[in-house]
Amino acid sequence: MREGPVEQGWARVGIYDEEFSAVNLDQAWIISGGLRVPPPLSRLRLKQWQHFALVLPELYVGLAVVDPGFGLGTSWCHVVQRDAGHGGFEHRHQGPRVKVHVSRQLWDGVTRAGVKGYHVEIKNALSRGEHRIQLAIDARRDRPAVRAALRCVHDLAAIRPLVAVLPVGEGRAMYTHKVPLPLEGAITVGQRSYTATPDRCFALLDIHKAHYPRHTFWNWATLVGRDARGRVLGLNLTRNVNPDDRELNENALWVDGQLRRLGAARFELDRDDVLRPWRVRTLCGAVDLVFTPRGERSERLNLWLMRSMFHQLHGTFSGTVRSVEGVLDIDRLFGLCEDHDVRW
Repeated sequence: MREGPVEQGWARVGIYDEEFSAVNLDQAWIISGGLRVPPPLSRLRLKQWQHFALVLPELYVGLAVVDPGFGLGTSWCHVVQRDAGHGGFEHRHQGPRVKVHVSRQLWDGVTRAGVKGYHVEIKNALSRGEHRIQLAIDARRDRPAVRAALRCVHDLAAIRPLVAVLPVGEGRAMYTHKVPLPLEGAITVGQRSYTATPDRCFALLDIHKAHYPRHTFWNWATLVGRDARGRVLGLNLTRNVNPDDRELNENALWVDGQLRRLGAARFELDRDDVLRPWRVRTLCGAVDLVFTPRGERSERLNLWLMRSMFHQLHGTFSGTVRSVEGVLDIDRLFGLCEDHDVRW
């Protein structure tokens, strides 16, 4: 277990075989305007979040706790009752009233967000092989209450995570830990209760810390599910401001917990109509998928220090992925795509 990606004041980029005992990106120097910026000033530019995509056969829940700096905490819980055939609803809070904290490390740390009637707590305990999620969200207007007590099983011996520290500009880096995990527990949406069992329910974990430049963009695709042979497949593909994505990237495939690295990813979409099908592929030829959106959550922010154009779509992927296991047929597996352009 490594202590952290920052050594002698600078983040060391690379793909790591194990998680860090502490993600000490808050101790890094960065380059801004050609000048070296020390901590704690660089800490003012640190963006952090923890995101879960919770996938049940009947239900999808997107959950995020975001600390973009400037005292502007953000959290949302987006719920889609997949078997009901409608676009879902969202509980969302942002601004200085929302108290957010993103765990500094995954071994034993807490991520939380709280405001009156909205409480999210994620107890990260990688040392015990789990993450526990507690939701206590009250009903508001036409949006029902959401309650949850869930456990994500994070057995490092069975499922290897992608742990990456990547360049995002001169003297700046990002850290991410991504992995598909079995999910168990209970969720209640309004008057309806759902039970998550680890044989058929999954959580896509994404924890992220970055000294992004003022203008940032990314496209992201992720999916999880079982193929026709019963294997659990997970996929993560990203294209962003990382200038060296042919050499270093956060693109990976999981087959029954085994991690396979992938080449640089490219996205083809219609930004005038993001609900049209996307094509997602890798330059190495391993991945060629069509993503068919079924709904979206979006935002347009134009605040004093922050402007954001964001689309996160849920839907299904179909196509092929080539791996050491052979050609994997992807047939309508559930997942997400994002298109994000932000100044912060």
